[in-house]
Amino acid sequence: MYRKNKCGICLSIVLTGCMNSNSLKNGIQREVDDHGDRFVSVQEYKGEGFKLKNGEEHDKTAEDNRGEIEKAVKAFFLKQYKTDVEIYNIVGNVDGASVFVESVGTPHFYTYAVVPIDSKDTILTDQVHSLDGEVENAIASGVYGLMYEDEFSKLDDVIKEMAKNHGFIGETKEAIQNTATFGYGSPFYYVSFGDLNASNQMMNDYLENPKTSKEEWEKTINPAEIDPQSTYITIQLYKNKPGAYPTNEELEKIVKTMEETEGLPAGAYNILLHDHTIDKETGIGSKETTIERSLPDSIIKKQA
Repeated sequence: MYRKNKCGICLSIVLTGCMNSNSLKNGIQREVDDHGDRFVSVQEYKGEGFKLKNGEEHDKTAEDNRGEIEKAVKAFFLKQYKTDVEIYNIVGNVDGASVFVESVGTPHFYTYAVVPIDSKDTILTDQVHSLDGEVENAIASGVYGLMYEDEFSKLDDVIKEMAKNHGFIGETKEAIQNTATFGYGSPFYYVSFGDLNASNQMMNDYLENPKTSKEEWEKTINPAEIDPQSTYITIQLYKNKPGAYPTNEELEKIVKTMEETEGLPAGAYNILLHDHTIDKETGIGSKETTIERSLPDSIIKKQA
């Protein structure tokens, strides 16, 4: 039931922000290696030092052409997804640059786009793209967050209270803005979809009217058709003091609270407890000291 995480986060699609296998060739690859000097205080980490595999050679080109890249990415999201975005970070990857964005307004989500850079350091602004399913999943999770705004507000309160009682904190807002691609979430958790039918329906409806209100979404989407076991809500908490480590007793108490609390968003809840540090290069907190309750033993909360 409770176990230490010995391989980083093995189920990457669920537990590292919806990264699919195609992400690897485009530089969105986050490996957790045993490099102690890379781990810094999560309380102070704002994304400094974050990098993508084999992206160093494109970092300078991306930064030198930041204005051009920002303009192209904003145009891409408006044309492809009818969405205004704010750009926070541009990081070189093996084929170009990955651009980390946050949606403006609702539904709210974090995601990214890829801008290719050729062998002559030319920015291919006419070839901006997203990887298959990445933005779609992010938008769907944002819609889910909007539909169950009240339930997620309660989840926020519950997690904050648990964190206070057991000596945990979340990631900084700046770290999320500069490194996250997980869709809907907060400093403490994020939401991703394994139910492709529900995700596709939300995406199609969103493209028809991105300004759909919470009340309209509630009429459009039938909650009974969303599989809670395929709606992953991943909670990640960090110890609030250097040198402190999470314990099985703390995990048991947090799990018990989640199991007994009513009125939370439906979904499969995965809980990861970390020490006080995060890998500055990958933005991941998982390491030998991490303990978790997660797939295939998630906490299932069904629709009320």
